[in-house]
Amino acid sequence: MTDWAGHHPLDNSRRRFPPDGISHQEIMAKLDKAQAADVDVHDPRSFRPSYFVGREVIDLICEVQTRVVEQNVLYAGSSFPSLREIERDVIDFSLDLLNAPSGAIGTVTIGGSESNFMALKTARDAARAKGRVAEPFDVVLAHTAHPSLEKAAHMLGMRTRRATSSIDFQADVSQMASLIGPQTIMIVGSAPPAAYATVDPIPEIGALAEKHDLWFHVDCCMGGFFVPFAEALGQAVPTFDFRVPSVRSMSADLHKFGYAPKGVSVLLLREAALFEHQDYRFEDWPFGHYATSGVAGSRPAGPLVAAWAVMQKLGRQGYLDIARRVIALRQRLEHGIAAIPGLKVIGRPAAAHLFLASDEIDVFAVDEMLEAKGYSTARAWHPDSVQLWVSLNHDEAAIDALLTDLSQAADAAHRDALRARNREAVYSR
Repeated sequence: MTDWAGHHPLDNSRRRFPPDGISHQEIMAKLDKAQAADVDVHDPRSFRPSYFVGREVIDLICEVQTRVVEQNVLYAGSSFPSLREIERDVIDFSLDLLNAPSGAIGTVTIGGSESNFMALKTARDAARAKGRVAEPFDVVLAHTAHPSLEKAAHMLGMRTRRATSSIDFQADVSQMASLIGPQTIMIVGSAPPAAYATVDPIPEIGALAEKHDLWFHVDCCMGGFFVPFAEALGQAVPTFDFRVPSVRSMSADLHKFGYAPKGVSVLLLREAALFEHQDYRFEDWPFGHYATSGVAGSRPAGPLVAAWAVMQKLGRQGYLDIARRVIALRQRLEHGIAAIPGLKVIGRPAAAHLFLASDEIDVFAVDEMLEAKGYSTARAWHPDSVQLWVSLNHDEAAIDALLTDLSQAADAAHRDALRARNREAVYSR
């Protein structure tokens, strides 16, 4: 018998379906044991992604999810009309925030990967309908474009043409232009990408899209519910949303800076007419009309209703206040890093995270020393760098403590020419 929270033994034996039920207490004890090695997202030494904005918001999320735990968004049009109204609110609020024109439309999905997938699917089917370009279709991506776009292209029978480098940690527009060919139907920019945290030059990519009549998708999953508020607070970012006329679609995750639980995201389209290429319908079976606008059929109501509730609770002013606090902490961290010999922040952070790098010392060795002190971070390549993510789990004291430990680690790495034992960088697996 294997331990529920451990690994399979070397003989790869399969765990058996429980023969009898166990008590609530026993289940919670097993869960406690299983989670013993998990990152504590509320530990001020955790600088991994976190979207904590207060206990009140968490309590609200738990309460509304409990209310709708048995509801399915798939049946919003028949059994649960409240979900249809709530979904419309979430879409309209998102369209408003991202400056969509009159006539724009949107869909709630289960996450950014599905939003990006459906953007590619919609662009592909729109291109097929026009019949001007031979398949397989090409999609041009920046070097930092999210892997979900690669996965979507693979599943949809499309090809990707990815730039091999960035300029000043933004998309290399000239290189992207050189990748456009006779079978290219789509081009993608990010605001910002997960890597580097720097918003791509969306207007310049948009000009390419307009010149070559390409579908322009902006992957705003990371920044869709943060960058608009950062911009309103005076942070300098390129215009990144539907104000760029050639933007046809945008993805934005509510389960990131919308502060909703996983997984809820939106895909927004500039024109309602484009939706016919996204929607899927089927009737030739005994149970009648079937229609979905995403990959998923059944969808839990909890994340959708929670996203709606959080948007209602915080309002525009609440999101502004959170962005102001997060940006102040991030800037405190940026300025502190700039004062540490051998360390630097790369790019121009536009959200809550930044990347720490060095031209003089092994930044992964610095990271290993932070890990030894209980810190939790993430790593990236091109260049070797350490992601530090600021949230409201932190305060000025937590930032200052990190800066002290960073300074000591950088000094030791320089003095002793330390090299990291592990050079791996993992986004997900």
